[in-house]
Amino acid sequence: MKGSVLLIAAVSVACVCGTPAGAALEFEDLFRAGIDAEDAGNLEDALRLVTRAAEVQPRSAHIWAKRGEIYLRKSEQQAAIKDLLHAIKLDPAYPAAYIRLGFAYNAVNEFDKAVDVLSFAIKLDPTSAEAFNTRGFAFNGKGDYDKAIKDFDHAIRISPNDGRLYNNRGFALNGKREYDKAIEDFDRAIKLDPEQAMAYNNRGVAFLRKGLYDEAIKDFDRVIKIDSKFLSAYQNRGTAYSSQGRHDKAVEEFSKVIEAGSDNALAYKDRGTAYRKLGDYESAVRDLEKAIQLSKNPGPAHADLALLYATAEDPKYRDGRKAMQLVEKAVKLGGGNAADILTGGSGPICP
Repeated sequence: MKGSVLLIAAVSVACVCGTPAGAALEFEDLFRAGIDAEDAGNLEDALRLVTRAAEVQPRSAHIWAKRGEIYLRKSEQQAAIKDLLHAIKLDPAYPAAYIRLGFAYNAVNEFDKAVDVLSFAIKLDPTSAEAFNTRGFAFNGKGDYDKAIKDFDHAIRISPNDGRLYNNRGFALNGKREYDKAIEDFDRAIKLDPEQAMAYNNRGVAFLRKGLYDEAIKDFDRVIKIDSKFLSAYQNRGTAYSSQGRHDKAVEEFSKVIEAGSDNALAYKDRGTAYRKLGDYESAVRDLEKAIQLSKNPGPAHADLALLYATAEDPKYRDGRKAMQLVEKAVKLGGGNAADILTGGSGPICP
C-alpha cells in the first residue's frame, strides 16, 4: 500500500434530501478539514473532525469509510472494521469501503474474511488494481502463493508503473522459493521507486535464502539508510551475519531490535543462538528462556536451549537430562516434526 492505507477519494457533498443547506456546508467543511489533518499526519485532529462530520450527516457512507481509514492508520483495526462495515451497510455498492475492510481484515490475520470482501470489491470494480493487490496480500497470508501471484499479475496489468505491485509479487515468489524470479520483481520495484525500503528488504531476503550474504547485507544496509526504524532489516542483517559466522555482529543487530522496545521473540531467540555460538551461555540461556516466554511457537527456542545443554563446553551448563527434556518438549510443540524444529536456526522476516 502507498503509506499504510489508500486515501479514499473525497466526495463532493451537495445538499441531500432532508438535510438543511447549512448542515451540508458544515459537513463538507469538516470532511475536508479532516482530510487535510490526515494528510498532515495529525491523526487525532483528523479523527475528531471526521467524527463531528459523521454527527452532522450520519448517513454518509464516505464519512464512515474515511473514519475507518483513519483508525487503520492509527493501528486500531477493530474500530476500523466496525466503521467500514457501517459504511458498507449504508452503501452496499461502495468498492473502496470493501477494499479498506479487506485491508483491515488482513491486518488482524482474518484472511478468509479479507478474500470474501475483496472478491466482492472486484465484482463491483474489476478495474481496481488496489482490490487485486489487497486480495493478493490475503492469499499471501493464507500461504496460497499461486493465487496471490495471479492477483498481483492482474494488478500489474491494470497499473504497470506501480512499483509496490512488483514488490508484492516478489514477496509471493519468495514464498514459493522462486528467488531468481523474485529478485527480478524487486529489481523492477526499485527501478520504479528507488526509495522503496520494503523492496530492498525483500530482495535482501531473497539473496539471504540463496546464500548470497554480502549482497543481502548491502540491501539491508540500504533499507536502514532509507528508514532507520525499519526493525526487520536489523533482524535480517543479523541473520545474514550469523550465516557468515559473524556472531558478535549478529548480537549487535538483534540487540537493536530488542532495544527498540519490541517484545520480539525471534530477536531474543536469534540473539540467544548467537550468544550460544560465542560461548556466552549465561546470556544465551537468558535470551532463549525469554524467547520461550514470548513466543507463540516456542518449539525452536526449546530446541536451541536443548542444543546448548547438550553441547556446552562449560560443565556448569552441560546437562544431558535437561537437554532431552527440552528436545521432547520441542518435538511435541512442533507436532512431532523434529527435522524442522531441531535445526538451531531461523529464517528472515518479510513483513
